[in-house]
Amino acid sequence: MQYLSKRLPNYTVFFSSLDTSQHVHSSGDVSLFIDNSLASHVHTYHSHSSHLLSVDLYFKGRVKLRVFVIYIPPTSNQILRDSTIDLLMQALSDVKRLGTFHHADIISRIDYVWSCPLLKFFLLTAFVFDMQDICSSNHNPVITYFDSSLLNASVKLARAKQLNRRSHHVFIFDSVSPALWNTFLTHTDALCTIPPFTFSSWHINRMCEYLHSIILKSATHTLPARTVRNDYTPKLPKGLEILIQHCRFVSHVIHSIQLLCRYPSTFSSSHDTKWSSHLTCLGCISKLYSASLVSSSALPLTLSSCHIDNFTAFLASLTNMSKSLRGLHLLKEKEFQDFSIKTHIENQNVNFNTDISDFINSALSRSRHRIILDRVFINHPITPRLLTDPKAVADAVVDHFQNSVPIKASPPSDISVLPERWCSVYTPKDGIAPDTYDSLLLSPSLEE
Repeated sequence: MQYLSKRLPNYTVFFSSLDTSQHVHSSGDVSLFIDNSLASHVHTYHSHSSHLLSVDLYFKGRVKLRVFVIYIPPTSNQILRDSTIDLLMQALSDVKRLGTFHHADIISRIDYVWSCPLLKFFLLTAFVFDMQDICSSNHNPVITYFDSSLLNASVKLARAKQLNRRSHHVFIFDSVSPALWNTFLTHTDALCTIPPFTFSSWHINRMCEYLHSIILKSATHTLPARTVRNDYTPKLPKGLEILIQHCRFVSHVIHSIQLLCRYPSTFSSSHDTKWSSHLTCLGCISKLYSASLVSSSALPLTLSSCHIDNFTAFLASLTNMSKSLRGLHLLKEKEFQDFSIKTHIENQNVNFNTDISDFINSALSRSRHRIILDRVFINHPITPRLLTDPKAVADAVVDHFQNSVPIKASPPSDISVLPERWCSVYTPKDGIAPDTYDSLLLSPSLEE
């Protein structure tokens, strides 16, 4: 959470104290993310333990709010679990003694679940637990379930940084054939040994964790994967990525030959050994891009034969290959950009007819900012109105997007079917006076 707090400048974070006693094995602390606009209302916060935190907020009009953040340990550590629950019960009893806001014999109390914005995507379900007579407080706890596997994946970069891991494995789905997909499905079914009746009795959180582990285990066993850096993001198609790797390889070979040209005395038999493997790779590259490469001399079998002219001719041949690959790379990259732009435009056009909310979201809210309307002018041909009341503005906006946005444009069959104000505008004129354009044909004066 401390890693997330450094990357959320719009939030103030309150942490519980980490319990470091010898008899308690604490896995971490709990925290509360509060928007900076609300952080000024925080009066006090108290860490009851590493698993329980309470924050008191005071607002205008004697409105008091106490937020509890709690992590209840699993049943594997029953002692710590029971002590945490006892602390929560004691804290709720203390809250009851503080009193609830009373006005005109009406008790008003609304409970919220406060969550970090990044966590809402991993929420599976939430429900209100009826405490009945278990606790003397008039609160009912709201229990939320998050998918821990997805949550761990979202912070895997921070975890890898803590463990000094600079790479991770990704699956190469582009290289998976239909037969391999069938093998993956068969192996996944074989790993699912839980009977359907038992599986249906589980909570949805346990179902997701079980399926996630089975699918990941099956994919690791059957699907191809490779090791990439932690900052790797797959944004390019497979063919373009391979072309970029080939360009880098040729540039690496050219750099090695340039060093030999600059320092010919460093040449040894080890260079011929390396060249034998490089020759095979360069031959595959030449064959793969034969239609785009400029014809050049054949590559030498050994570097010793090129030592006579100080590798000049050989370096020129490699340079021509590098320029051709670089030009092909720029062309393919431009084609991919054009394809991405066209695909985005086509998706917007489809959303306009099928999902108008996605169309508005992609067209107007690029940076996820809100559009706040404080006044609306209704340009009615007979009774135009200016709305300033917030409720009237909200009702007008809702009515507009419910009835006016999904317009199916179709040309009218005849001008006469248009409204009167537009029919008079678009009706062709019977005739035009001969002197209508005389003023436009006159020569401009010196003043003009």
